[in-house]
Amino acid sequence: MTSEPLTEDAGRGTARRDRRYRLVRAAQWFAGIEADPYALVLRAGAAEADAAEEAVRALGPLHHSTLLDTWVTADRAVAQEITTHPAFDAPAADAPGGDPPPFRSAVLTLDRASAAPLAALTAFGGPLLWADDADCVEKRTATWSRTVLAALGDRFDLAEDFARRLTGPVLAEQLGLPEAAHERFSRLLPHCRYVLDGLLCPQPHATARAAEAAETALAGLLTEALHTSTADTVRASQVMALSAAEPTAVLLSNAVRLLLDEPGGWRRLAEDPARAGEAVEHTLRTAPPVRLESRAVRSAVTLAGTDLPEGARVTLLVAAVNRDPQAAPDAPPFGLCADLHFALSAHLIRAVARAALRTLAETLPGLRADGDPVTRLRSPVLRAPARQPVAGNTPFPNPPQELRH
Repeated sequence: MTSEPLTEDAGRGTARRDRRYRLVRAAQWFAGIEADPYALVLRAGAAEADAAEEAVRALGPLHHSTLLDTWVTADRAVAQEITTHPAFDAPAADAPGGDPPPFRSAVLTLDRASAAPLAALTAFGGPLLWADDADCVEKRTATWSRTVLAALGDRFDLAEDFARRLTGPVLAEQLGLPEAAHERFSRLLPHCRYVLDGLLCPQPHATARAAEAAETALAGLLTEALHTSTADTVRASQVMALSAAEPTAVLLSNAVRLLLDEPGGWRRLAEDPARAGEAVEHTLRTAPPVRLESRAVRSAVTLAGTDLPEGARVTLLVAAVNRDPQAAPDAPPFGLCADLHFALSAHLIRAVARAALRTLAETLPGLRADGDPVTRLRSPVLRAPARQPVAGNTPFPNPPQELRH
């Protein structure tokens, strides 16, 4: 996303984009009225979206949503081919001659050729990350988790007060930003939480404009604050931060929700917090933090027996792919696909979620739901929580010694 000066011409451009946003959303809505299953995935709530995903599967390994001009799959073999075949080497909005959503991130636009060298910068032990390995990230995340929990009362919103509040300082520290920059970095990230959903579902005008401004401000902050500031390190840091922050919060929130919904699930984790990694992998399979992945066809290709032209759009239904009855029973969770932006962040998402979940179980063994969770509107990609009230009976009494000043 990019910000624009508030001139008369920019104002007209913004009005045009706002009208186009409404038309794109209206097209998705009316396609759903016509019972297009992909449109129903884009506009439905949780239970309805699952049913719509299975409706796509029933139509074969590769279904064409005629009304939205998108090819859709719930088939694991087809999905794996899409994420590895060189013909599918661009985000869907970058399809040649394509018509991108009216508001979309200017950061999450990597193709494979540009993602690979940037991923080397954000790898464990690489030049950008402070941590040498996942264990180091998990130790620091545990420390920050206890600090955030120490400031909360007995009742709090797991998604907003804990998960999203945690990712800012963790990522700022891993990028080696000076402490003076942590607070501003952590304030900017929440405004960018909508960018992944915005790749496929138009966001409200005010939300999109705030995200555009936050992306621009984040680029400026990283340019000033990174120890080694180059075009590549700034871009890699932006991509890593935007693709890690909200999916990490969603993954952690989903893992807690699944455990609280399962009779005795949270108690078993509290008795053995080392099972947090197992719980995270289960969540990646059954309630993944990124449910839709989209690609463009860079060059004409045949997929699942169907000829796709250059510029065609393809969407992978990640949660449905993980439910594919034809897949091997021991297949690892599919998702956080490592060919584009998640190549820079998937390792961090997993490590931070594991450590935060383990620390929650250690610190709040009596955690329980304190109301019904609410899913954010216009969030088909992440199905992100808007509200997830919980209560615990053993809040951590004091911040960890190593973070006191």
